[in-house]
Amino acid sequence: MVISLHSLPPVLSFQNPNFSSTQFSRPFRNPNFTFFKPLKTPNFTILNLHQASKPHLSSFTFPSKVPIFLGFGIENATTLGHRNQFQKLSCYGVKDSSEDTKVVVDSGGGGGGGGGDDGDDGDVENKSGSLPEWMNITPDDAKTVLAAVAISLAFRTFVAEPRYIPSLSMYPTFDVGDRIVAEKVSYYFRKPCANDIVIFKSPPVLQEVGYTDEDVFIKRVVAKEGDTVEVHNGKLIVNGVLRDEEFINEAPSYEMTPVRIPKNSVFVMGDNRNNSYDSHVWGPLPAKNIIGRSVFRYWPPKRIGGTVLERGCAIDKQEDSVKASQ
Repeated sequence: MVISLHSLPPVLSFQNPNFSSTQFSRPFRNPNFTFFKPLKTPNFTILNLHQASKPHLSSFTFPSKVPIFLGFGIENATTLGHRNQFQKLSCYGVKDSSEDTKVVVDSGGGGGGGGGDDGDDGDVENKSGSLPEWMNITPDDAKTVLAAVAISLAFRTFVAEPRYIPSLSMYPTFDVGDRIVAEKVSYYFRKPCANDIVIFKSPPVLQEVGYTDEDVFIKRVVAKEGDTVEVHNGKLIVNGVLRDEEFINEAPSYEMTPVRIPKNSVFVMGDNRNNSYDSHVWGPLPAKNIIGRSVFRYWPPKRIGGTVLERGCAIDKQEDSVKASQ
């Protein structure tokens, strides 16, 4: 609500208004102030206030209700007189018996205007909203967020995903707390081969003893389908060839009789051979349970680097040639 108070002709004075009693109706009184109802003329509106015995913060009284002003301010006021010109008197909200609102009264300076322009020189912008500014997003922003989420999920499902190492079964290659990236693209074009470090879901034999499909393990592939693997005198033997494994923590202290790997399966073992729950305990791993291959460690910073052996699948070719000659 905006109330405009415009300048009076020079003969009048706000300090000593000398109007006859015929110009005003019967005054309305309250304990602190005496107010007279304004007399409206075609050219201007006069609002006269007389302070009561005790000085208090000025407030306006309307005929039907007694409002309570929560805030009051006057800006750019000068010495009262017939030269003084109040451009605008603005009021925002009044607290009465039915609702709680806030009052702010301000007056703008500047040149005077005619009696009919209703204080058009100043505009008041009232911004309100029930949500924080950061939650007010546009349709374009929503599309961008949805696209980013979709791309992230697609990348994690089909390309690569981060993983956390929870145990010492792959020590010293991985320590507890290491974080790696496992890629999933390679196995779209080839089968797992020896020395690949793979992450996989628990096979059916482990689910029978309490593991679930959500449990994920990380081990190293030591043999593929068609290979024969055994452990003898602390050595891993694949297709009759001793494996040189400088990456293991220590030589295995157990014996394992020869096992032939079935089709579409691999044999996996932990690099911490004597502290790993792997294929030497529960048998070959179905290849369909493999999620991806570890290619990079990004945490901790001092151990950042690749996790793929340089020789990679080359060892498989050497063992295949030895097996063919036999």
